[in-house]
Amino acid sequence: MDTDDLIRQRIRARMQERGLTQAELARQLGIKPPSLAQILSGRRGKVPESLLAVLNALALRVDVRPIEEERHG
Repeated sequence: MDTDDLIRQRIRARMQERGLTQAELARQLGIKPPSLAQILSGRRGKVPESLLAVLNALALRVDVRPIEEERHG
């Protein structure tokens, strides 16, 4: 699974945990539901390949986790 897929998967899981629909999240973000659907489907909002190359060169990865884990972890 690539970084973009992982991010989208984690977003969907968090939405489900919070009981949020795409329409509700889009409203919170101030965007239209079709725009959020494009982000969640991967048609928009991809992590740039250049940034992934930099992270890879430095042996870093994107870690998507709930903020609460940082406070308690």
